Amino acid sequence: MMATDAEGDMDWAEIATRLAPARNYWLGTTTASRAPHVAPVWGVVVDGQFYMYSERRTAKAENIVRDPRIVVHLESAEHVVIVYGRMIDMGRPMDVPAVVSALKVKYDAPGDDQYLPSADEDFDVLYLLQPERALLWELLDYNGSQRRWSSSH
Repeated sequence: MMATDAEGDMDWAEIATRLAPARNYWLGTTTASRAPHVAPVWGVVVDGQFYMYSERRTAKAENIVRDPRIVVHLESAEHVVIVYGRMIDMGRPMDVPAVVSALKVKYDAPGDDQYLPSADEDFDVLYLLQPERALLWELLDYNGSQRRWSSSH
């Protein structure tokens, strides 16, 4: 994952670093009728890799089973990070304790615990993002800050 953008000055580690502090992410998937589906999710970066979790019975999880291609976007339209890729089913979250622990550390506001796989076993699927390309920019310097990354470089 050390591919760089066209200028050769960005790698996946920088994108992961920008993803890591966000509290919420938008996940885009495709429905069975090929319509777009977007949902807010929580996620965490562990060892430079982005993970998110869900319940297998949700629309987003059912969409990922049919078509693992996704897009993940930060909540912000001021500091933009958009990642295209595929979600890899890693099994139950509890099978990857480092990720469950990292989620518990990250989401530590009052009331967060009830929405974490460490407290609710209904969250029965953990996904690992296999990134393929990314777009980044800062709204205040849109023209000067646009950057692209691709895993194929």
